Amino acid sequence: MIGPVSAGGWGTDLFQELSNPPQGFKSACQMSVEMAQGSGVTAQSLLKDSLKQIASIDRGLQGGNAFLETNPDALREAKARDQERANGHVRGHLHGVPIALKDVFETNDRMQTSAGSKALVGAPATRNAKVVDNLLKAGVVIVGKTNMSELSNFRSESPADGWSSRGGQTLNPHRLGGQVAGSSSGSAVAVAQGHVPLALGLETNGSIISPAAYNGVFGLKTTVGLLSTEGVMTSTRLDAIGTFTRNVCDAAEALNAMTGTNAYTDGLHADALKGKRIGYTPLPELSEEAAKDPAKRADRKHYEKALDVLKDQGAILVPVRPLEEGVADETYERYTEVLFAEVKQQLEDYLAGREGLPVKSLSELIAFIKRNQQPGEPDQKLLELINSLETTSEQRDKCGRRSFPSFRKPSTIQ
Repeated sequence: MIGPVSAGGWGTDLFQELSNPPQGFKSACQMSVEMAQGSGVTAQSLLKDSLKQIASIDRGLQGGNAFLETNPDALREAKARDQERANGHVRGHLHGVPIALKDVFETNDRMQTSAGSKALVGAPATRNAKVVDNLLKAGVVIVGKTNMSELSNFRSESPADGWSSRGGQTLNPHRLGGQVAGSSSGSAVAVAQGHVPLALGLETNGSIISPAAYNGVFGLKTTVGLLSTEGVMTSTRLDAIGTFTRNVCDAAEALNAMTGTNAYTDGLHADALKGKRIGYTPLPELSEEAAKDPAKRADRKHYEKALDVLKDQGAILVPVRPLEEGVADETYERYTEVLFAEVKQQLEDYLAGREGLPVKSLSELIAFIKRNQQPGEPDQKLLELINSLETTSEQRDKCGRRSFPSFRKPSTIQ
């Protein structure tokens, strides 16, 4: 993915040698190049193509059900970006590019921000999340909000990945009965189906990297604290914002926009990995039974191939032990206590402070779900457990100080 990129971030001639995929499967980079060429590709044409795909594919019998809603003001925004381009004002490489947002990012428009829950459908938010503001300044057009595991998988003790009361079940587009993973399910599927080249997600434990892996797209979980979580629902000090894309270049451009720098595309050059130490977990030998599974054999083959690519580009590979080998059960328990205590506090604060919602507290949220729960829907035992906690902020912080360092120091294999 590094080869087609110039030091400035975007490819030139080499991109033209790539196969010409259907419009929906082009990267943000390719879309940007084509809009700049004046060949008839515009922000409006890209948006219309995206909306057409969502209507005919995503919501069709073989679709992944990735979107909760589309942006009723998107066409107006696309027209404005095209007019700016015609006037000689291009905001950046994402100017006019259609994107999608997980339904936890507040937007100051007519769309809902509900974490997939019917209980949180009410007046739209009155502000944009900080990262959304930065992306809009870079010229993106927001197509819509994506489906997700309701309340970021903090509803049920037996979570249904990709299911929400607002949107129903998100499906893996490669195999509709297959695992879709969560909680940023819809954002991964929106990119995998070719509806948008870029979508935002949020991760506490695997909510970006797992859907990316299962749906076959690039998932980038950023370092906790790199990007502001202001205006993002259910965010804790453990949450990180990230992206789903079809290549590394688009992820780098998105990070540039969200951080206001060029640092990430500046690093896309052929010797970027030379001398860099990269940790990896050696894979155990497949059991006789596992070796019969073509998927497991393929996983192993691609993992080993990825390591070879890193070595060929000059990286120093450092084997590390699996996390579970170096972390005691007690540490996991303390971590879970901190996580649930923070979720409770964040939800209580968010519900109390957000205007126009039908519920104003965690207890009211639980009561709403109980009143409106349909047969066959997941329970809310985890949410009830979280609500029952009486952990003080002092206890929470003490647990955090004792548990967090264990997760930050991978043990190398001698």
